[in-house]
Amino acid sequence: MAGKENNSYSLKRNRLIDRRHFVMGAGLLAASGLLGMAGCSSGNSDSSSGSNSGSQSNDQGSTSTASIEVTDQLGKTITFDSVPQRVCTTIIPFPSIYFAFMGNTDTLVGCNPASMPAYEKSTLKDMYPEMANINTDWTARNFTVNVEQLLALQPDVVFQWTTQPESIQSMEDAGLKVIALQYGTVDDLKTWLSIIGTMTQRQDRADFLSSYYDTQVAEVTDRLSGLSDADKPVAIHLADDLTVDGSGFTPYLLSTSGSDDPAATLQQQSAKVDMEQILTWNPEYIFIGNFTDIMPSDLMNNTLSGEDWSGVAAVQHNHVYKIPIGAYRWDPPSVESPLMIKWLSKIMHPDLFQDMDMKAEVTTFYQDVYDYQISDDQLSQMLDHTQE
Repeated sequence: MAGKENNSYSLKRNRLIDRRHFVMGAGLLAASGLLGMAGCSSGNSDSSSGSNSGSQSNDQGSTSTASIEVTDQLGKTITFDSVPQRVCTTIIPFPSIYFAFMGNTDTLVGCNPASMPAYEKSTLKDMYPEMANINTDWTARNFTVNVEQLLALQPDVVFQWTTQPESIQSMEDAGLKVIALQYGTVDDLKTWLSIIGTMTQRQDRADFLSSYYDTQVAEVTDRLSGLSDADKPVAIHLADDLTVDGSGFTPYLLSTSGSDDPAATLQQQSAKVDMEQILTWNPEYIFIGNFTDIMPSDLMNNTLSGEDWSGVAAVQHNHVYKIPIGAYRWDPPSVESPLMIKWLSKIMHPDLFQDMDMKAEVTTFYQDVYDYQISDDQLSQMLDHTQE
């Protein structure tokens, strides 16, 4: 973490680290009541999060007689008598975010099957091996829910996207409690953290994760503060074959890391384009997402049928990269999004980030956020093969 902000960043990070140790205590009560929190109760029992990780213990026995109220992103208030002990989610990146709150627990009992391919390649698999046995039969990849199978899991709460009103209604009609989350912005991500913090009675943890996020991103924005528009390279996120990410979280990632994202003007979150459009944009950097099997070598070797990438600046200068997978894919919003921003910034502005070692950044992040000592092999798997 060298650079002009090194000392101040270290002091801030150390203060934040002190706050994260609340997860080590048993029956710790939440400190604040964002999003309508009322009453207090503790979380779940612990289990180890891997041979190199610290343990996180949480007492299940201490509860409050007061209820817990959560306001979701549809403006609906959901009331719980105590902290939910059986959680299901259709939301694909949710497990890694929930893990950052809870550590290695048994409270997540159901998730989207689309979460599992990334899980198999992720560090989350090593930190949270029990997730391999989680039930995925009750929901489809497109977020539709088999209510009968879901009821068999006896969930205390189900997380669903706000864009699935019929699914939400069918679950509520069956007597289930549903929390709706909205996708798209950093504010949405921070709202997710606050909602989970309220539901689990761990608002201190939500505050820590949010503050840590801001501190990490501030390090990047400080370094890029003097960057002129002329110094910002054109970059795109290739979501699939001739499909780019337009609106949504990607413009934030690319702009925050100091690039000009021409696809940000598109109305769709994922938009189909043609080679003529790609050549018009002529991106200097191409970042290929992890929801597609396309690899940098497919563009560099021009192996995609009917497409000629040889005239694109990013291909000519070997600036085509596969986005990493950490605890989850780095494409969508997550607690690891600051690592994505640092990774992008170092690639596109090597002179400004010459002293930044991404493996050291990831190592520190994993210790601070997950209380986990990441191995050299895990770092290599995450970061050393992004141009293959």
